[in-house]
Amino acid sequence: MKLSFSWIGLVVFALPMLINIAYAIFPPVGEVASSKSVTRWVEIIENISRIAYFVLLTFLVNKNPPKLKSGWAVAAVVFLLLYYIVWIRYFIGGRDVALLGKSFLFVPIPLAIFPVIYYLCAAIWMGNIPAAVAMSVFGAAHITVSIQSLCR
Repeated sequence: MKLSFSWIGLVVFALPMLINIAYAIFPPVGEVASSKSVTRWVEIIENISRIAYFVLLTFLVNKNPPKLKSGWAVAAVVFLLLYYIVWIRYFIGGRDVALLGKSFLFVPIPLAIFPVIYYLCAAIWMGNIPAAVAMSVFGAAHITVSIQSLCR
């Protein structure tokens, strides 16, 4: 591993974020429940680990470039596509907030689970174990926050 800038890391991080632009332009229709604060320390861990993942993935580079023909790359693409499909379901479904937490392919809270698995697979594909560890911490916190938000 070396300190450097990774365009691949930046793109990997940005791809799931693109859909947030559409969400900002086309917000939910109807009433959105007020956002009650979930367990504060879990949110803090979520935010710190998100930033750590971004920094590690973007500025800590494996000396061996990732191979495109990799099971981890394929898995990352599959989970990114699943994530986008769930968002497309939301937009096609009239931007109903209930669709954001609805299971997809028997996976509960897919908008929390799919991106975490995508990011984890991408970090492993890039040979960036520190980023994978940060994503594991983020995943636990993010899924906890998502569950608490949905079970209010």
